[in-house]
Amino acid sequence: MPKTLPPPRGKRLTDPPARRGSGESHVRLRAMPLGDVTWLDANLFLDEIGEEHLNMAVSLAALERAIAHTPWDPSARAALTVLGARVGELGRVGEALTRLHDAATDARVHRALVPDGPLADYLRGIYAWVHASLRALEQLAADLRALTPDWAQLRYRLEEAKLFHFAELEGAVHAELVALALTSPEASRPLERAVDRLFDAARDLAKGLDQRFG
Repeated sequence: MPKTLPPPRGKRLTDPPARRGSGESHVRLRAMPLGDVTWLDANLFLDEIGEEHLNMAVSLAALERAIAHTPWDPSARAALTVLGARVGELGRVGEALTRLHDAATDARVHRALVPDGPLADYLRGIYAWVHASLRALEQLAADLRALTPDWAQLRYRLEEAKLFHFAELEGAVHAELVALALTSPEASRPLERAVDRLFDAARDLAKGLDQRFG
């Protein structure tokens, strides 16, 4: 219940309201409650990464098709095997992100998903990392079809992409989830499990992308 503010000095509560000019608005503005602001901000962020998630799924499917149509030339066989393993790891990151999206539909967890929070920053980084890695691997698949892979360029692009894997934010994300569990333990558990699954999948992907392809 908001506290009642005292009347301004020199005025009585019984004084009539000042007359408005003909051009003045009669709409009374009201501050939006904090919970509504959090819900709105979180939903805007979820819409933002929802588009990223769809684009990621489309790019991953395109890469899978590209690999399927790449001839298994003896000179490219080892690279194609490694590339297939990396696609599997990218798919597991995608599955973990899907679980996180599902857990985030509960409004009680939205305080952990505000756009300027550590989880939001981590997720933006994950999507940027995955998109950049997919583009690099799509180029590798095209180069393998032509039997002209550029290993130095591939390594450079993957190292650049990895800069968006903000693993250093994991501690801050866990701290946010611990705080969330104090007020909404039942709602926070699915989100916490999804985040832990994403952390594990991202670590596996990082290790895999560090391996040699050729």
